[in-house]
Amino acid sequence: MAVTAPKPAWRAQADALLAAIPNDGPGAAVVVTQGSAVTYEASRGFASVELGAALSPATQFRIGSITKTVTAAAILRLAADGRLDIDKPIATWLPTFPNATAITVRELLNHTSGVSDEWEAPLTDVLDTPARLALIGKAKPGFAPGTDWSYSNSGYMVLGAILEKITGKPWDEAERALVLQPLGIPTMGYHGDTAVIPGLAAGYTVGADGKLARPVLYSIAGPGAAGSLTADARAVALLPHQLATAAAPWPSVFKAMATPARVGDTMLPYGLGTVPGTLRGTPVVEHSGGIEGFTAHYVYIPGKDTSVAVLENSDAPAVPARALARRIAALAIGKPYPTFTPATWSSTALASVAGSYDIGDGSQHVITVQGGTLRIRRSGGPTKGLVTAQGDILYYAGDGTDFIHVARDANGAVVAIEFHADGAEASRREKRR
Repeated sequence: MAVTAPKPAWRAQADALLAAIPNDGPGAAVVVTQGSAVTYEASRGFASVELGAALSPATQFRIGSITKTVTAAAILRLAADGRLDIDKPIATWLPTFPNATAITVRELLNHTSGVSDEWEAPLTDVLDTPARLALIGKAKPGFAPGTDWSYSNSGYMVLGAILEKITGKPWDEAERALVLQPLGIPTMGYHGDTAVIPGLAAGYTVGADGKLARPVLYSIAGPGAAGSLTADARAVALLPHQLATAAAPWPSVFKAMATPARVGDTMLPYGLGTVPGTLRGTPVVEHSGGIEGFTAHYVYIPGKDTSVAVLENSDAPAVPARALARRIAALAIGKPYPTFTPATWSSTALASVAGSYDIGDGSQHVITVQGGTLRIRRSGGPTKGLVTAQGDILYYAGDGTDFIHVARDANGAVVAIEFHADGAEASRREKRR
């Protein structure tokens, strides 16, 4: 169990970030750890809006794809124990799975297997492992194994089947025995549809009418080892710390998880169950989770042994879990994101920015005016709202990690936008088309 450390100097700034979440609806629980000590924990909003029950850092949430970190750790623990070779074809354990002789365990772990998510089953179906594998196996592969990258929930469901084959236990029991119990994380685990989970938050969404709603009914059995675990924020924050610092073989397991995978000479945006990257120029390891009614994110800074977990009981939150986690992590390492003063722009100023901007990789950003506000969409991506600020600055509503400076010529005409990824001073200039 984590101990509590003295309050950090940046506590008030973190509280202010959390205050951007309305306090009369679903909300968030946040925990920051330094080593195994909790340095900051807070919550805002309701675990049950209908009952007026407040969230707390001990509230249980569905954590979605953060499950993948645990699944990958369990597979790599088996490898460390000599019970599995991740570079062997999965036919060793699942001989009847389509293309099993060509797909390796490593390719499932880093999403280069080509195993497709293009299959459907009613969300209410309670899928067991054979039924899940049969559905996955019917989907046409996205590409030949090892030739490309595409995030695959199905691949991690297959890893769950391999865990079961090797251990003789259901995937969740295998993960508890291999990872959660040895690392001392008792408040993370799997609970089926009929389980009574003390302290579990109700999940929420936003309906087509824009009002708060409960998500569609679904069986938590469906995602399996790709996304079915439940946890509190303290458990999620401690998970990467324990993986990185517990007794051998865990540090070597974590190093493998946190190393970016490659296809040929191309570095991929994924390791093995984690997303390695940087935050304000500092190396981090992170992962998001999302499932009907819930979103989650953790950031771990290995060089500081600092971990941030944000769990939300809405799949359409006012402040995305990833943005909140990264902004609090930046405070914790003394590299806060820049802040801007929102400002109302005239309709003429808004219209002057509308247009298309070349990103430089064959794609573009398109900015439009809708209902008196600016919206932006990258080719193939979702449309997002922009907040207008002083100094010709735009940033994503509810986010605050990236920002855009509008570049004008001597006559005030917009000629480009300067995209500052992760709040960096350097920018990517996107010329207006």
